[in-house]
Amino acid sequence: MIGITGQIGAGKSFVGHKLRERHVRVIDADLAVHQLYRDNSELRTAISREFGADSLTETGVNRKFFADLIFRDAGARLRLEQLVYPVLTAYLLRENPAFVEAALFENVPEMVEHLSEIWIVMASPEVRLKRLTCNRNMNEDDARRRMELQQPKDSKECWRRLFPGKKLHFLDNSGDEAALMKNLETLLP
Repeated sequence: MIGITGQIGAGKSFVGHKLRERHVRVIDADLAVHQLYRDNSELRTAISREFGADSLTETGVNRKFFADLIFRDAGARLRLEQLVYPVLTAYLLRENPAFVEAALFENVPEMVEHLSEIWIVMASPEVRLKRLTCNRNMNEDDARRRMELQQPKDSKECWRRLFPGKKLHFLDNSGDEAALMKNLETLLP
């Protein structure tokens, strides 16, 4: 299993999309978590036990409830992650896709252990800002705030410190699609 990650707006989802076009199985960890919130009864029971019945909806978790809670209680996010990440890791190991796409692998060391390598999609802050405002229709202030919320990961050395001992590949996605595809071709069998 290979991980795909990168900062917001770098293009990790685009890389996942391009792999899927080649009929390669890629699981988006964020989407998988939302499916688990909705469908995994053990996870739902654990969340309800920890946070109360108001923390859930029929289709998953109550996002407003958690947004308000995490704003008031910094430890709430960590408690939720401690419930979710083991379930997500077990799900991914069962499914065994060729690739897993996730923004925050560093928060899930038990999953990282199972990755044979990690592909890191990188783009300059200017390119990422433009993508967020143009492609995702974010206003510039919101886009900048979201970029600032992530740890600064603009250097390869930072990524190496996050994943010591892991085989890393860096995909520069600051240019056009053709340049990215040329980069991608060198990694695909």
